Amino acid sequence: MEFLNGSIGSMVKIYCPASTGTILLIDNLTGLFPGPTIEARSGDTLVITLTNRLEDESISIHWHGLHVQSPMDGAVGVSQCPIAPGSKFIYNLTIPENQSGTFWYHAHSGVARADGLYGGFVVHAPPLKLPVRGLMAEEEKANHRDNYSEDMLLLIGDWYHRPAFQVLDWYMRAGSFGNEPVPDSLLINGVGHFNCSMAVPARPVDCVENYIDLSSFTGFTLSFAESVFDLIQLDSNDVEPQPQASSAGVLYPGQRMDAILIPSSESTTHKQKSMTIKIDDENLRYLNPALSAEQTFLITTDKTTSPQADSSNSKPYPKLNLETIPSSQTILSSLPKHANQTHVVYTKIQKLSKNHNVPYAYFNRTSWKPQSNPPSPLLYLPRDKWDENQLSIATGPDPVWVDLVVNNLDEGAHPFHLHGHHFYVLHVYKAPIGWGSYNPFTDAYPPGLEPVDRANANDNGVRDASPYDLSRAVLRDTVQIPSRGYAVLRFRAENPGVWLFHCHILWHLANGMAMVVDVMSDETINGVFSGGQECTAI
Repeated sequence: MEFLNGSIGSMVKIYCPASTGTILLIDNLTGLFPGPTIEARSGDTLVITLTNRLEDESISIHWHGLHVQSPMDGAVGVSQCPIAPGSKFIYNLTIPENQSGTFWYHAHSGVARADGLYGGFVVHAPPLKLPVRGLMAEEEKANHRDNYSEDMLLLIGDWYHRPAFQVLDWYMRAGSFGNEPVPDSLLINGVGHFNCSMAVPARPVDCVENYIDLSSFTGFTLSFAESVFDLIQLDSNDVEPQPQASSAGVLYPGQRMDAILIPSSESTTHKQKSMTIKIDDENLRYLNPALSAEQTFLITTDKTTSPQADSSNSKPYPKLNLETIPSSQTILSSLPKHANQTHVVYTKIQKLSKNHNVPYAYFNRTSWKPQSNPPSPLLYLPRDKWDENQLSIATGPDPVWVDLVVNNLDEGAHPFHLHGHHFYVLHVYKAPIGWGSYNPFTDAYPPGLEPVDRANANDNGVRDASPYDLSRAVLRDTVQIPSRGYAVLRFRAENPGVWLFHCHILWHLANGMAMVVDVMSDETINGVFSGGQECTAI
């Protein structure tokens, strides 16, 4: 398989019915926008050659949500050098046997992601192994995602009418006052409208839809008219069964949702199905007249074969809050009561006089930039050679469970993503007033939670008690942490390498909201991965 990054001189006309049509110069893969969808099975090995045919920009690709080996992760300055114009890089990816679902790939160099350098990545689970005589419980058949003949991938995201480097230049100046650039439009699969046929003869309830928020900045809520859905997965992991719903939100940048879309009732009355996407305005600091924050897309149906919903007979359906849905009990059975290590970090965007009031993001007073002195990926450098822009936590040489407490001191919320791992979200809290931060080394108990009743517990009960309701945890790779709040994330550090942990708002990664997690190494990681690179420039 060969991906060829097309010339930046390619022109694509994006039709936006809620705004004006726009002609932009965009990055594209194999001449397609978005890039081609990759499909594979759990356990497959893929060899992908990425050739950079851009004339003036280096690139790299990250495989979002997949637990690949660290040298293949695609994070410039952390695991690889950027791929220079005219050069190529071979990604050798082995998909873990226990991973399946919806993923995606995107540029992880500069801000090329906002210019369209992304695509879908769907991993299919192996066929179910049937019990004796090939029998399977009816409910297991009904709920298995591979039973559905139609599988639609919807890449939903915001869009800017200017090249991404110009958008970043506007933001990274004192005159922006730290206000993030508000997008101009909304795209589904690269266009401003999307038609999908729900018509399958004699089988109208037969469509799995996979949603990816690949936005540079915004989250969104989905709602459906004349249809409902059953939620299957969040971030490629099964969730506990939920009531059928007609809307769900918020899906934040980097997050995914898989659902089965079905008619809301059986009827011969022909009602037009539609999907409405509403942009979350939590972080929007100013009004952009070009942006229609709520857009409706028709879902076309072959009315000769597919029953339609009759609103007069339909019951009201709830909205699913995606931030409160737990993972399946099978997934939660692997979650221990306690971690082996605890690390605490604080993050905030600041406009300091020493930086001429330009907004820069910090983790524990360190603003991240790709390793540049020396210009070699961290993965191949001894720790004492890392430059001053690298805040890291080290988990030690052995596999361990880690609690990472992330305190967001900023005025805005942030979706944080961990490369190479998923984490259990144990608790997310936003203070009604004040800062709402949590330091387990100084605070008696996590804010927002009830303390253990020590008076009515024996010694073992107190020692084994967890302040978190582990039955409500969810396994994800991207989590939204509210303004002046915190989150407690627990993950198994067993994928050796150096991994980026960062805000998935593209403008915040570009201004330094990132750090690294050093997994299963000692003083130097050179003993784990050989063949270090020295980059001409990062």
